[in-house]
Amino acid sequence: MSKNHLRSALASALAALMAGCGGSDAPPPADPLARYQNQTVEWNDCSAYLEKDPEGYAQKLGPRLQCAQVQVPQDYQDPDAAAVTISVMRVRAAHTPQKKPHLFFNPGGPGGDGQFMALYFSRMFSLGSEQTAVGKKYLEMDASYNFVGFSPRGVGDSTNLLCIGNQLVYPTLNSQWGAEPDNVRKLTDHAQFTAQNCQKNPVAAHIHTDATARDMDLMRHLLGDEKLHYYGISYGTWLGFWYAGLFPERAGPMVLDSNMNFSRSIHEATIASKQGQALTFNEFIAPYAARHDDLLGLGANATLVKANLQSVGRQVTEALIPLNATERAESYLLTSYLATLKAAMETQRLLDQNKTLADIADILQSEIHIPNEPLDAAFKLAAQRMVSNLQAQATPGHYEAPQLFYLSSMDSVFDTVVCNDEPLLNKDQDHWVKTGFALAQALPIVANAVARQPCIHWKDRKAYTKPTMEALQSASVLMLQSQYDVPTPSSGALETFAQLPAARMVYVENEGGHGLLFYGTECVDLAVYDHLLGKPPAPRQTTCQGKPLALDEKPAKALGPVQAAHFSDPEQAQRLYQRLRQGLDATTRHGRAF
Repeated sequence: MSKNHLRSALASALAALMAGCGGSDAPPPADPLARYQNQTVEWNDCSAYLEKDPEGYAQKLGPRLQCAQVQVPQDYQDPDAAAVTISVMRVRAAHTPQKKPHLFFNPGGPGGDGQFMALYFSRMFSLGSEQTAVGKKYLEMDASYNFVGFSPRGVGDSTNLLCIGNQLVYPTLNSQWGAEPDNVRKLTDHAQFTAQNCQKNPVAAHIHTDATARDMDLMRHLLGDEKLHYYGISYGTWLGFWYAGLFPERAGPMVLDSNMNFSRSIHEATIASKQGQALTFNEFIAPYAARHDDLLGLGANATLVKANLQSVGRQVTEALIPLNATERAESYLLTSYLATLKAAMETQRLLDQNKTLADIADILQSEIHIPNEPLDAAFKLAAQRMVSNLQAQATPGHYEAPQLFYLSSMDSVFDTVVCNDEPLLNKDQDHWVKTGFALAQALPIVANAVARQPCIHWKDRKAYTKPTMEALQSASVLMLQSQYDVPTPSSGALETFAQLPAARMVYVENEGGHGLLFYGTECVDLAVYDHLLGKPPAPRQTTCQGKPLALDEKPAKALGPVQAAHFSDPEQAQRLYQRLRQGLDATTRHGRAF
C-alpha cells in the first residue's frame, strides 16, 4: 500500500472511530417520569380509615391492611411541573404476598372513590365456603392476589377538585313538567356555572380518564407488577378500556363489569342511560309488576302498568324522581322499586280525590296494605318519603329559595371528566334541552338531566386522544353484562364487544343488575374469576340465566343479594356486601347517569 493510501485509510478509520465514540458517549434521554417511578411508597396502618369502619372489618386485617400516598404528575405532558397525590389502600395476601400480583379496582362514576373496594372484596373472598364450587373460587381469589383500591385524582383522600362559586342557583323541576322557560333557564344557568367554576380550578384541566389510566400504570410500576390486573364497574369499564388501549403490552387480565359503550363518545352515555331506564321498565319491570297484579294492583299487563304510571301528574312525578325508582334494576331492589311506584300511583289517586297531604299520609299508612310483608314494609317507607317530598314542594317559595353554587367532589369530577375526555361536537344548547325533555317524556321516572349540559361551555380542553378500538384488538378483557342494566345498557356493551375479537363476554339474561360482583351462580362467577386467575379462556360468549325474582318464587320471599351457601359466615358476608354496594351505589345515585 502506498503512503498516500495508508494515510487516507488511517484518516478514515480515525474519523469512524471518533464518530463511534461520540455516539456512544451521548447520555440516553432522561425518562421524564423517573422521579415518580423511583419514589419510595411509604405504607402506613390506615389509622385515618379505621375511624370510618365502625364494624371493625379493617382492624381484623391487622398489618395486611396498608395505606399510602403516591405522588403522580399533575400533567403527564409536563411531568416536571406540579405533582398531585393519589391515596392508595392495599390488602396484602395472607401468604407470600411478595409473590402475588395486585388486583386494582374502580367502582365507577366518574368520581367514585375506590379505596373501600380493596377492603370489602378481600374480606368477602376470605369468607368463601369450601362446600361449593363458587365458594372455593372465592377462596382461590383470596389466596392469589393482593387487593388495591384507590381514590382517583379529584376525589376522596387524593388531591380534591371542588367546583364552587358565588352564583345563586335555584331548585328546579327535574321531570318532563319542567319545560317552561324559567325552569329551563335555571337548568342551563347551572350548566354554565358548572363549567365556569370547575375550570377556574387549575387542577380541573388534569382531571380526565387519560390521566387516571396513567396514574394506574404508575401505581402498577411502583407495586412491582409487570401487568395490570383489574376489575372495573360502570365508568370503571371506560377507564379499563382506556388503559388497555394506552398500554396494550401491560394490560393483564381485566374484568369489565356493566360496560359503557367505548366505541362511541362519552357524551352519548348519559343519553343511553335514560333510554335504558325506559327500555328496562317496559321490557323487564312492567311485565314483572303485571305478573303480580294481585299484590300490587299496578296493572294486569305491561301496557297497563305503563299507562297507569303515565297517569301520575306533575306533583307526584316531581316527588317520585328523587326516590330513584328504576334507576337501577337489581333483582333484590325491585321489591322496593315496585312499592315506590305503587306509592306514587296511590298518592295520585288520592290527590285526584282532593285529599289533603295530611289525609294522604294517614291513608297510605293505615288503610292500604299489601299481603306480602317485605313489599308492605317497602310501600310504607316509600309512601312516607313520597308525602315528605310533596310537603317540601308545597312549602311557599320552595322553588325560589336560592343557594350558592356548590358541587361535591364526586359531582365536580363527574362533570369535569366527561367534559375533558372528549370534545362535545354539538354545542347547540337547544338540542340538549330538547333531547333531555324528550327522554323525560318517555316515563315519569326519567329525569330531564340531559338538558343540563355543562360541556357546551367548556373551554380549552387539553390535547390528548381517546384510544381507538383498533388499539384494543388484543386486549385480554372479559366483559360482564346484564341484559337489562339501566345505567350502562346491554346494547352498548354488545356494540363494543362486537369490535373486540380477543375479548370474552359473560352475558346474564333476565337480569337488570348494574355491577354483578359476587353474583353467586356457577355460570357467572366461575367464568369471571377463572379469567382473573389466568385459567384457559372461556368461550367467546357465555350466556347465563339471571337469578329468580323475589315475587316469582313460590312462595314469594325476600331474596338477599348474597347466596348464603357460598360463604362460611353468610351473615357477615351479607353485611360486607351491603357496605360494598353502598359505596358502589353512591357512584350511580348522586344525580348522574353512570
